[in-house]
Amino acid sequence: MTEEDSTVLREREIAARIASLISDSDAQMDTVAADLTELYRRNIPVYDSVARDEVQRNTRAVLDIVVRRVRSDSPAVNEHDVSDLVRRWADQKIPLELIAHSIQLGARELFKVIRHNAAEQGLTSHAVDDMQDMMWEWATSYSAAVNTVMQERAVSGAARRADLIRQLVEGSYVPASLDADAREHGIVLDHPYHVACVAWDDSSVVSDVRAMLRIRSSTHELAVIDAVIDRHLVALLPAVPDRCDAAVPVGIGDARPAAEARSSHRQAHRALELATTFGKTGVLDLAALGPLPLLALGEDAADHLATAHLTALVERGAVGREIMDTVATYLDNDRRVDDTAAVLFVHRNTVRNRVARFGDLTGLDIDRTTDLVLAWWLLTRERTTRATLQDPAL
Repeated sequence: MTEEDSTVLREREIAARIASLISDSDAQMDTVAADLTELYRRNIPVYDSVARDEVQRNTRAVLDIVVRRVRSDSPAVNEHDVSDLVRRWADQKIPLELIAHSIQLGARELFKVIRHNAAEQGLTSHAVDDMQDMMWEWATSYSAAVNTVMQERAVSGAARRADLIRQLVEGSYVPASLDADAREHGIVLDHPYHVACVAWDDSSVVSDVRAMLRIRSSTHELAVIDAVIDRHLVALLPAVPDRCDAAVPVGIGDARPAAEARSSHRQAHRALELATTFGKTGVLDLAALGPLPLLALGEDAADHLATAHLTALVERGAVGREIMDTVATYLDNDRRVDDTAAVLFVHRNTVRNRVARFGDLTGLDIDRTTDLVLAWWLLTRERTTRATLQDPAL
C-alpha cells in the first residue's frame, strides 16, 4: 500500500468515527442548528438583522454538508460544497467575513457534541485529537471557500460599480435600471454629489489622495463611491473635502444630483487638465484656478496676439526669453520689484530695465489694465508651451 493510500484510509477511518458519533436523528441536528443560531445572534450582531429561520436554515445546511462529507467515501474537503451556500448568504447581505467566523464557531460547537459522545463511548484522547484536527481542517478549508467567494464578489462588484459610475458621468445609463443599480452601490440619486477626477497610477501618493477623499468627503449617511475609469480615478463625493491638501492635482465639479453627474464630471476633468498643464496641486475647481481656464480658449486668436506682441522678443532668442521670464515672474509676484529680484537673484534695477524693455518691444504697457491682462495671458501661455516642448510628458 502506498503512503497516499494509507493516508486516504486513515482519513476514512477518522471520518467514519465522527459519523458514528453524530446522531442519525434529524431532531438532534435541528437542535444543534438552533443552538448555533442563538450563538451567532448573541456573538455576531449583524445576524440580528437577518430572519432567525433563515439563519437556522443556512446553519443546518452547513451541518448537512459536514454529515454528508463524513459519511462519504471521500471525506477530504471539497470547497465547492459550501460555495453556493456562501453566495446565498451574501445575497442576504450578511457580511462574508462574518460567515467565515461563524463556520469556525460552528465547527467548535459541533465538536463539543462529538467530544461528549466520544467520552460516553470511552474513546481514547488520541482518537479525539484526530477527529478535532479533521474538523478544524474542514472549518479552515470552508473559511477559505468563503474568502474565494469574497474575492469573486469584490471583483464583480468593482466592475459593476465602475460601469455605473461611467454611465453616470457619460450620461449613458438606462433609466429603468438606475434606481436598483444605485441602491446596490449606496448612491442616493437625489443627493447632490461633486465629481472628482485624479490621474490614476499605482503610486502611494495617488492612493493617499483616494483615501483622503474617502475619509474627508463622506458624510454620516453617505460614503464616497469611486472607480478607476480610463486611467482616471473618478469619485462621487457627497461633500466637499474639509481640507484640500493633495500632492497631485484633483479636479472637482459643482454639486449635481447623481443622475446629472455628467455636467460635474466635465468640469472636474477640465479643472484637472488645466491644473496639470499649469503645475497646480490640491483639490481645485474651475473657480479656484482663477483666470487659467481662459488660456485654453480661442487658440486662433491667441496665436494672432502672440505673433503681434511677442515676435520681437522671440526673435532675440535667449535675451528675449530672459525678458519674458522676468516679466512673467514680476506678474507672478504681483508686480513687486524687490520680490521679483529676490526670486531671480538679480538687482532690482535689472528687473525694472527688463520690464521697460518688454513694453518697448511688445507695445504692451502693463500699467494699463487691459495690457496687463493680455501680457499675463500671453506670457503664461508662452511659458507653458515652451515647457511642454522641452518635456512632452507634461
